[in-house]
Amino acid sequence: MTRRIALLCICLMLTSVTCPFRKKGLDSLFPSPGFEKGWEWEGKPKHYTPQNLYEIIDGEAELYISYGFKELASLLYYRGSAEDTFFVVDIYDMGSALNAFGLYSGFRHPDYRFENIGTEGFVSDYGIKFYKGNYLVDIKVGEFSEKCRRAAWIATGTIAKRIREPGQALELIDLLPAENQVPRTLRYIQKEMLNQGFLPGGIEARFTIEGGEVTGFVVVFDSVTAAMRGFNELKAFYAVSGGLLNVRMPGEFSFSAKTPYRGNTLVFLSGKTIAGVLDLAEISKGKDIVNSIYSHLIKTQGKK
Repeated sequence: MTRRIALLCICLMLTSVTCPFRKKGLDSLFPSPGFEKGWEWEGKPKHYTPQNLYEIIDGEAELYISYGFKELASLLYYRGSAEDTFFVVDIYDMGSALNAFGLYSGFRHPDYRFENIGTEGFVSDYGIKFYKGNYLVDIKVGEFSEKCRRAAWIATGTIAKRIREPGQALELIDLLPAENQVPRTLRYIQKEMLNQGFLPGGIEARFTIEGGEVTGFVVVFDSVTAAMRGFNELKAFYAVSGGLLNVRMPGEFSFSAKTPYRGNTLVFLSGKTIAGVLDLAEISKGKDIVNSIYSHLIKTQGKK
């Protein structure tokens, strides 16, 4: 019996030496060493929660947490030397597809080089970002050689395939019309829309109009009562900061104001939403896009 126990202990020791860490959760998404010839990984993934996220992204941790961040797993891959040729893979579990998109949408820019990665992703000189399902994946290259970029790209494809979650329908991001919307400018903002602490979250996007671009927005409330309260607070804020103008618009209530930093704005209340347009040089040029946003809200929300 004693000999059998000793043999079992030896087998367990050999298994722990010859096998890499047992993958589960976020760890199961990382490619194993040898995914590309000559590439290894440095130990096990390091894990972070909302309590210690600042240790790895000090200064940005609150941004991630505001979008529902749950967990980060980070792993360094290298070839030859971890100080020479390497890239780092950070996989963020954001808790929901909407949160993942929201965080991602704050990083992208319409002029970036977009690739068919996950639900959407872009490539820069410094790495790759994409989102899929509940996850935001950020891959940073440590040096700019072709072999490093190639390995990072292969790892990206492997991770994207391993994320099994199907692309979820994000109803909220469909509340703004696609017509005249500047591609890849749509953003989901989790809270404090229009930089107002009394407003909840919503969406915004850039739209082309005669003479330039403006920002269309929709703020989404839990109830009609909350939306009415938010509308009145926003109206009071603009009355103090810029003054109100009488302009007839759709919706149950509306107003226009000249703001100190965002040009002229048109705002209307519709059910559980506040919507409108910012960055107008002339109020008259915003009426068409306001009508378009209102009509789209009515259609999307099934209102009569």
